[in-house]
Amino acid sequence: MKLIRNRKGVFAFMLSVMLFALSGCNSANTGTGGDGATVSAPSTGNSENNGASGIASPEPITLKVQVSSTGKDFENTDVYNEIKRITGVTMNLETYDEQKFKVQLAGGDLPDIIQVPNKNIKELIEGNNIIPLDELVQTNGSDIMKPVYEKSLAYIRKFWSDNTNKLYMIPVQIGSSSFGFEQQIGFNVRWDYYKELGYPKISSIDDMVSVLVEMALRHPLTKDGKKVYGVSMWNDWGSLGTWGLRSMGLITGNGMFNVNTGQLANEYTEPDKSGIWDTAYFMFKAQQKGILDPDAFTAKYNDIVAKGSEGTLLSSIATWPFTAANAELLKEGPDKGFVTIPLEWGFTNIGGTTIAGWGDRAWAISSNCKNPQRALDLINFLVSEQGSRLIASGIQGTHWEIVSGKPMMMMDTVKLAAAGGDSWKKTGIGQMANQQGFSDHTRLSDGGVVNLFNTPEVYATKVNSLNQDYDTYYGVSYPAEAYKKFAVQGNVKTLDQMPQDVLNAMPPQPDAIKRIVAKIDELLVKGMPIVVLGSKTEEEYKMNRQALIQKLIEAGADTYFDWFKQAFDETKMELDQG
Repeated sequence: MKLIRNRKGVFAFMLSVMLFALSGCNSANTGTGGDGATVSAPSTGNSENNGASGIASPEPITLKVQVSSTGKDFENTDVYNEIKRITGVTMNLETYDEQKFKVQLAGGDLPDIIQVPNKNIKELIEGNNIIPLDELVQTNGSDIMKPVYEKSLAYIRKFWSDNTNKLYMIPVQIGSSSFGFEQQIGFNVRWDYYKELGYPKISSIDDMVSVLVEMALRHPLTKDGKKVYGVSMWNDWGSLGTWGLRSMGLITGNGMFNVNTGQLANEYTEPDKSGIWDTAYFMFKAQQKGILDPDAFTAKYNDIVAKGSEGTLLSSIATWPFTAANAELLKEGPDKGFVTIPLEWGFTNIGGTTIAGWGDRAWAISSNCKNPQRALDLINFLVSEQGSRLIASGIQGTHWEIVSGKPMMMMDTVKLAAAGGDSWKKTGIGQMANQQGFSDHTRLSDGGVVNLFNTPEVYATKVNSLNQDYDTYYGVSYPAEAYKKFAVQGNVKTLDQMPQDVLNAMPPQPDAIKRIVAKIDELLVKGMPIVVLGSKTEEEYKMNRQALIQKLIEAGADTYFDWFKQAFDETKMELDQG
């Protein structure tokens, strides 16, 4: 579940722009080393004030810190306490909630430190709700002022300053991303059932449905007699729950920015280039074949988790809902469990490099903060080499160590992570990924990557019998390598083909456009069940689809796309010009 907390917001952003939103799932259990950016100089920041002999610790202070995704249960973990020890700052954490944030913003009651939702940049700056940091970084931002952040700060001044060219925010998760131990997003099914069918080739959405139909025919009921369904969806992520409606784009690559064509497409009105309509078609075919879960348009994420654990669901767009199920299934047999089937086409959500870092995550100091110097001290540490490594890998000497000059995760920590539970949670490792400065794959000045779980040595310890069976069939050494091979061959697109920095730099939607988007998404949520459930034949499906598309057009879908295209083109031109 940690993985989902870390990247849910990123996925929501990316789905809304290209095919999904997201941004971006980095946890202590994902990623690889070696493909990221390199930081050339050791991080210092407040590291001199780390309680070492002869050096005074910073004066204790408590600051209210609003964070995205990270929960209050991070407090009093090992990593949290180490941040407190080094910086002297006790973080009174508050998890971002959109409705509460609106109230705080309207009442001028923001916490000391916030992570800025991109859509609120303009009003935060115009209302003097956050302070410019240009002078403060000179005195309290030693790590922020290093060359590795130079392009990022220039980007933020240009695109995230409401045309003031001032520095209001500090980025997080800058750098490159790469494949991890396993590719968690994709066509997830029971591996033992897929193996039972003879590993059928999957070249289309129709093939996905056919595979699930065969699985359901062979395994129609659970052990306790419950009916098994092939397809469902969760409806409580994203604006109005539209994350699920766009989710098939995470496999096909279709969406507002279409990675297959490298061009923009109107995902509402162009069904052949739309993750929305790919999802609709997938669900329609499942309904036609009798394998669509009756709760598909009402289920929430936790319902999908429950269905996976009960054995009543055969597939998902990601492995996350099946984590608990996999733990139990492995007890029943060495090859039993859910895996992501690597497809030789479409898209897989990994890779990419961003100067801006993750959207909706950049740090800012509110005008309510009584001690902005100490606030920036904290931010400076969190985005430093030392802070990023601490967040992703834990405490040196406790969780990781230097062996023959090379930073390596201690095996006790690896075992703790594999076991999970309260003892692992107490470490706090990976729980603040939304707040670290460098991506997990960035190579630091000690030669190691930020996230030391992303190494061949650790991968070797994580292979269980299910992974081993999967790896043997695909001829790879770790699960994600199966998808990685297709990406390297050019058969599969990745976030490397996604202009993330252009999308992140686009101006906020004007109020008129916001109203249009809200209306068309509302129509989509209400209309999609009619299209899917109310169509018996392919002809009826196309007719009902066109009827809904017409409603979306009448509600302003083309107007929204015209605005989006113009904003994208102008932003790209400005970014290209430097």
